[in-house]
Amino acid sequence: MKPWPQTIIIGLSCLATGCSNSSFYADAERALDTDGYYHVLDHISAYYPSGIALNFPGYVIAFEESPIHLVTGGPRDLRLNEAAYTSGYTVDRLLNALQFDVQYVSQVMRYEGRPYGDGNCSLYSLYYNHGAAVVTPCTDDPRNGAARANEFASAFLRSWDALDILQERLAEDIVADEYTHLVVGVMGLDTAQEEAIRNYKSIVSSIRKNAGEDFRPLFVGVTWPSFYANRWFDPLWEALAYPPIADRADTLGLTWLGILLNDVIAPLGEHIDVTVIAHSFGARAATVALCVGPVIARDPDDPVRRHGEAGIDNFIGLAAAFSVERFGRLDNPFYEDIYYRDYCPQIKQFMFTASSNDRAFLPVFWSESVGDHEFMLKFCAQQRPIRVSCTLATAKGEIGDFDAAAKIIYIDTSELMKYTMPGTEGKGHSDIYRPEAGRLLWTLINGGSF
Repeated sequence: MKPWPQTIIIGLSCLATGCSNSSFYADAERALDTDGYYHVLDHISAYYPSGIALNFPGYVIAFEESPIHLVTGGPRDLRLNEAAYTSGYTVDRLLNALQFDVQYVSQVMRYEGRPYGDGNCSLYSLYYNHGAAVVTPCTDDPRNGAARANEFASAFLRSWDALDILQERLAEDIVADEYTHLVVGVMGLDTAQEEAIRNYKSIVSSIRKNAGEDFRPLFVGVTWPSFYANRWFDPLWEALAYPPIADRADTLGLTWLGILLNDVIAPLGEHIDVTVIAHSFGARAATVALCVGPVIARDPDDPVRRHGEAGIDNFIGLAAAFSVERFGRLDNPFYEDIYYRDYCPQIKQFMFTASSNDRAFLPVFWSESVGDHEFMLKFCAQQRPIRVSCTLATAKGEIGDFDAAAKIIYIDTSELMKYTMPGTEGKGHSDIYRPEAGRLLWTLINGGSF
């Protein structure tokens, strides 16, 4: 009788005795409850700082989610701005749910865009192994998460430190006057950190291919826990995943993405053109962030937040997964009872796309999403209290005539966004990375001229 293979023996041993996670960051991952397969994908760049990285200058901020008792000292750490409760009953429901799971900043990675990943480093990270990390810290800053061993219970509050460090570095970058634009990217459903970084490289490179030296961006990318479970349930996956991921996207906008966009990014609009490029559920999270959030405060005595003048020049929502009726106060019995007051004064102009080739919204019958082509046609035929301009994009990414002074520019991208990108669902839903899409994006960023 031949001996059993060693792998079988090890496997049976694991079943009998339990095998511990032997990954480099296992202790931190177990402490944060981020050691599951899909959870690790939300901070995978901590393992591959040169391999999973931007190839141009910029930052990637990772938001993750854990049970509240692991990352806070209790509900008292959640200092909420009660004024936000008037923005719809969905907001009430989401804020009440924060007593169970909360999101926080787990990483702020800085990328230099140099060969071999030279200079890539971590401004802030919760992932380390007894003080050591695969990724090099940018500085010996005492606010960096890696400098505070075994203090995961303060991860939520320390997110303020993480964004403070980022704000300081961005201010230094802007003063250096090397960049023409500040671009923020937010991706959507089922986009792991590695995929998000790949997508950001594709988007920015496609714009650069069309714009040349006129586009030298400083980039800030966001990654967040956008997986619900897995894809075993296709083709009903989108319908099953929509409600929980919609809630998670809205919650992100109400909390740390709201702080990032309002307190860190928007003030830089005084010094540089700022564009947010958000796809699908990323557009949902980012609009909540800028139109309602943030609802958390560092200090309970902070004044009630009032959204002021525009700090974001362009908000480009690619196949956005939220209802445009959020701009109006409607009593929607489903998932869209969040009110975006005054058409979001923080944002100078919205640009939304919708394609008849997008199949991602078909299972979501209860929501008239911005990215739904049929809804776009109805919306463009209606009268609105603000200026709305509807136009067409060609297969080459050129845009027809539109009112450049409109608050909302709605673009029919049926001729442009029509192919299924490998590894994605929804046919034209994710066809946003080709050079032709970059031409469209550059035209929008550049004020309608090419």
